[in-house]
Amino acid sequence: MSNNAQNEKHWVFNNIKLLIVQGILAALIFAVDLKIELGVAAGVPYISLVLVALWSKKKRLIWIGAIFGTVLTILGYGLSPLGGETWKVLANRMLALFSIWVTAFIGYLFKKNEMALQQINENLEAQVETRTYQLKSTNEYLKREIQENLYAKKSLEKLHTQNKTILETAGMGIFGLDREGRTTFCNPSAAAMLGYSTEEQVGKNQHDLIHHSHESGSKYPQDHCPIFDTLKNGACYRISEDVFWEKKGSSFPVEYISSPVFDGEKVVGAVVTFKDISLQKHLEKEKDILLRDLQRINTELKGFAHIVSHDLKEPLRGISYNSKWLLEDFGDKLGTEGAKLIELLTQNTQRMHNLISGILEFAELGVLKSKPIVIHSGTVAETVIKYLTKESGITIEVQEPMPNVVYRNLQLEQIFQNLISNAIRHLGKPEGKIVVSCADQNEFWCFQVWDNGKGIETRHFERIFGMFQSLDRSKAPGSTGIGLTLVKKIAEQNGGRVWVESEVGKFTRFMFTIPK
Repeated sequence: MSNNAQNEKHWVFNNIKLLIVQGILAALIFAVDLKIELGVAAGVPYISLVLVALWSKKKRLIWIGAIFGTVLTILGYGLSPLGGETWKVLANRMLALFSIWVTAFIGYLFKKNEMALQQINENLEAQVETRTYQLKSTNEYLKREIQENLYAKKSLEKLHTQNKTILETAGMGIFGLDREGRTTFCNPSAAAMLGYSTEEQVGKNQHDLIHHSHESGSKYPQDHCPIFDTLKNGACYRISEDVFWEKKGSSFPVEYISSPVFDGEKVVGAVVTFKDISLQKHLEKEKDILLRDLQRINTELKGFAHIVSHDLKEPLRGISYNSKWLLEDFGDKLGTEGAKLIELLTQNTQRMHNLISGILEFAELGVLKSKPIVIHSGTVAETVIKYLTKESGITIEVQEPMPNVVYRNLQLEQIFQNLISNAIRHLGKPEGKIVVSCADQNEFWCFQVWDNGKGIETRHFERIFGMFQSLDRSKAPGSTGIGLTLVKKIAEQNGGRVWVESEVGKFTRFMFTIPK
C-alpha cells in the first residue's frame, strides 16, 4: 500500500466520529427538506454540516461538509414538494448555498488561524522549553562557577594565610617595593634587623631609609643601586656583600636578592630578601686567623720533623756501624750468643731508622709541589712489583684492563708499594698469590690488592689503618705500622677512600678508589 493511501486511511480513521455525525445530520435535514414545500428556506440547516466540521483538526472536513450540504440543497430543490413562487424558491436555495459557503470560508479562516495560533503556541512552548533548558544549564554553570569561586576564595585565603605565616616566621628579612621604590610591606624579621617598625617603612623610599650610604659613609646614589636597577630593567640581582643602615644610625653587612614583580610584561615593583651576615664575616675573619696559625704551626712541625729526623738518624747510623765493626773485629770473642745479640741490635736500629723515615714521609705528605698527571695505573703497579723482594713461591699478577688515571705518580707508587708489600709480609706462608685489579664504579675507579694469605679478623679492620699499628710485628720485624696510614691519607687527600675485606684463612682484599 502506498504512503498516500495509508495517510488517507489514517485520516478517515481519526475523523470517523465526525463523519458519522455529519452523515446523520445530513440524513435528518434531507428527510425534513423533502417533506417541506419549496417555498420554505429548508436549505439553510445544511450549514450545520460545516459547523460540525469545525470540531475536526483538519480543514478538509469543512470543505467536505460544504460540498455535502451543497449537493443535498440542490437535490432537495429537485425532490421537495412544489410550492411558492419560483424566483423566491431559487432565491431561497441560492441564499442557502451562499450561507453554506460563506460559513465554510469563515470556518476555514477560523481553522487556519486556529492552526496558526496552535503552531505559534507550539513554537512558543518549544522556545520556552529551550530557554528553560538554557536557563537550567546557565543556572548549573553559575552554581559550578560560584562553587569554584568559593573554593578559589578559600584556597586564596589559605594561600594568603600561608604566605603571611611564611613572611612572619621567615628568618630572612623580606620587604616589597612599588614602581617608585616605596615600601609596600615588610616582614617582622626585616623590621627587627633594621630597627624600623612596619608602619615606619610602608610608603617611605626604601633607599633613602636603609641604603643611602656605603659602608665608608659616602653617599650611595640611587641610580647605582641594584635594587632600583631591578625596578628599571626588570632584572634579578644577587648581591653577596653590601650594607644596610639601621634606625639607630649604624650599618651591618648583608647579602640580598632583588627580584622584579611583573604585571604581564610591565614591572610593577620588586621584592628584596636579605640576611645579616655579620656572624659569617666574623667567622671568616676567625677562619683566616686560624688558617694562618695552622700554616705557621705546620711549617714549624715540618721543620721540627726534619731536625728530629736528622738528629735521631745520626746516632742510629753510629750504633749500626759500631755494631757491624764490633761483630767483625770481636765476633770470635763474643761467641754465638753475643753475635745474635749484636745482629738483633742491628735489626732494631734499622727498624728505628725506617720508622723515623716513615714519620717524616707522613709529615711531608700533602705538600708535594708536583701536579697530578695522566698515568697508566697498570704500568705504575708493574714498576713497583719489579723492585719488591719476595719469596720465590709467591706470584704477583696485574689483571688487565687497568685504566689511565689523573694522579701524582709518586703517590700512586706509594699506595701500590705499601699494599703489595703488606700482602707479602703478612701472607703467612711461603707460597701464595697476590692479584692487583681494577673495577669501574660509575664516578670512581676501584682498585683491589687481593691475596690468599691468612686473612684478618673483622675486629682489626679499623685499627690497622692507625699510626704504628701492626698485627704481627714479631713475624714481620720490618713493619713500621705507618704504611697503611700513609695509604689512607693519600687516598682521602685525592678524593677517594680505602678499606679492607677479609675472611680468616682464605683471603684479604684491600681496596681504594680514585675519582674519574
